[in-house]
Amino acid sequence: MIVAVQLVAALLLALQASPAEPDPRRPAPTFDSAPPALPALARPAVLIVSKTNGYRHDSIAQAVPAIEAVVKARGWSSFATENAAVFNPRQLARFDVVVFASASGDIYTGAQREAFQAWIARGGGFVGLHSAGDGSHPDWFVRMRGNGRFIGHPGGADKFQAAKLIPTDRSHPATRHLSAIWPWTDEYYSWDAPPAADAHILLSLDETGMRLEPKLRMGDHALVWWRCEGRARIFYSALGHKAEAWSDPVHMRMVDGAIAWAARKDGMGCD
Repeated sequence: MIVAVQLVAALLLALQASPAEPDPRRPAPTFDSAPPALPALARPAVLIVSKTNGYRHDSIAQAVPAIEAVVKARGWSSFATENAAVFNPRQLARFDVVVFASASGDIYTGAQREAFQAWIARGGGFVGLHSAGDGSHPDWFVRMRGNGRFIGHPGGADKFQAAKLIPTDRSHPATRHLSAIWPWTDEYYSWDAPPAADAHILLSLDETGMRLEPKLRMGDHALVWWRCEGRARIFYSALGHKAEAWSDPVHMRMVDGAIAWAARKDGMGCD
């Protein structure tokens, strides 16, 4: 009996001493110093960034090639990376649009942040997708995105809900293909404030009948919008948590239109 108790105690101590398995959805933050080698790029060129110093979505594996495909279908160039050292003046100058494919967290050194902000100030186009809208990003990025602080999304059995999305502007390149109601299932984000007064809302969530905690109800629940940061075209969509979103033709037409608008090849604004 004593031996058995000692064995159990030793096993418990060993388990306590063993390091926990790393969570692939919450990787340890890293910062990059050596820029990636870029291929030859014909213009327009799109930089796709999926680095995660915050929560990492499994669907990044589907999102990146899907974005590459819509860019290729336009005859444009793209480069996908998780190396934030690409945010330097020389390399950013080779791109017309930066797309955050569920990039999360504060991914920049001071110099990389300054390079990205300077590129935006010169009129670059930005498209933020899904977790580009979560609460892991620095304050300056939230201001550029143009809405409040992230406060959460439904969890448990209510995490993914079928809902009605309502286009509020079907003249924009990202939404002109949509019907009056777009049935969609996703993980729906909420923030503590609606988009800024200078934001142009394109798509809103109909909260009617949804299972939302009171704090997650926004009333006017915008999910997709655009705004100008000086001459820069800034677009954000909260959609795209699930892998299936990145093979859905309606969703991908929206992403394609957003990129075309951010590149100043379609639509109006920020001139």
